[in-house]
Amino acid sequence: MLEQTFSCSIPAAECRIVVGRDIQGIMVSAIEKSKTGLIVAGAGLIDSWENFFQEIEKSLPNVKVARVNDGEGLKTFDSYIDLIKVMRTCRLDRGSSIAYFGGGTVGDLTGFCASTYMRGIGLIAFPTTLLAMVDSSIGGKNGIDLSDGKNAVGTFYNPNIVVADTVFLEKGIEYQKQGIAEIVKYGFIHDYSIINSLQSFSDYRALTKSPLLPDIVFKCAQIKMNIVSNDPEERSGGRELLNFGHTVGHAIEMASGYMIPHGTAVMRGMQIESQIASEMLGMKDVVSELAGDLAERFNIKQISIEHGMKQNLLDAIKYDKKVRSGKITVQVVDRPGSCRNVVVGVDKYLEALNKWLKEN
Repeated sequence: MLEQTFSCSIPAAECRIVVGRDIQGIMVSAIEKSKTGLIVAGAGLIDSWENFFQEIEKSLPNVKVARVNDGEGLKTFDSYIDLIKVMRTCRLDRGSSIAYFGGGTVGDLTGFCASTYMRGIGLIAFPTTLLAMVDSSIGGKNGIDLSDGKNAVGTFYNPNIVVADTVFLEKGIEYQKQGIAEIVKYGFIHDYSIINSLQSFSDYRALTKSPLLPDIVFKCAQIKMNIVSNDPEERSGGRELLNFGHTVGHAIEMASGYMIPHGTAVMRGMQIESQIASEMLGMKDVVSELAGDLAERFNIKQISIEHGMKQNLLDAIKYDKKVRSGKITVQVVDRPGSCRNVVVGVDKYLEALNKWLKEN
């Protein structure tokens, strides 16, 4: 089992991260110690791990399990109000905590509720997807979507504890492997050894069977939390390095009506952003080929931008929440493991992207 506690200047002041395999006992203990009165979990997860949740309810008879329909459609104001009402019904107070089991969308909604209910109560994260374990459960970003923007309303609010049990990664392989893109991102922006590790596996199933998986997950979580601790509210620019692949990736998701999953979109986003940076800055593209090879290795679909999506993609970036005073910060990978921020005019960036779209 791997464990580390990070200090941060946003609630919670400390975030404990635990990663291991078959550590459900630690999950139950965390719930008991934190006076958790409500657990939020995705419907698909409850169905897939029925016995586990039955044991949770048996061990913790005073804790209610709220079943939600996971997926990006969960992140709405209606869902927010519905969950707040459940929290009221459970009589959660300022000394209570709320916990979630699930992926990024369940975590985003639960975290947003925790941060706003009674001006903030305790939050416990039990990420059960690879994507959530290495990325969305770490760093304190929570939010819901508006019709014209992903995560357009949200807060910075860390969980008190994140417990990641890699046993959950062995089911739902097609969905779980979406997290590979975020692991690849950490390799490009900070630590090339992560990419070397990924290249030692033949496919996702081989990765899940490896005793090295908790180490890879923990390394990614450490990288993110170290970056976040130095720039918790994305003010100094350091945290923006984590956006590599996400400006275009989020735009692809929106332009497709969220039919293209996050990991697939981000993997393609890293390639496109690197190609655009290469064109704009006259530098070598060191990302596209390697990212393509890894996508093929883990059988992540290589998507093309369909004609009907192109204008929607450009509009999504034009109104991206990262655009400030007509400028946008883009991430440039000089070599695998080394990344920097570059501020460019959003019009110039859209012009370069539009040129790329016409040529591809």
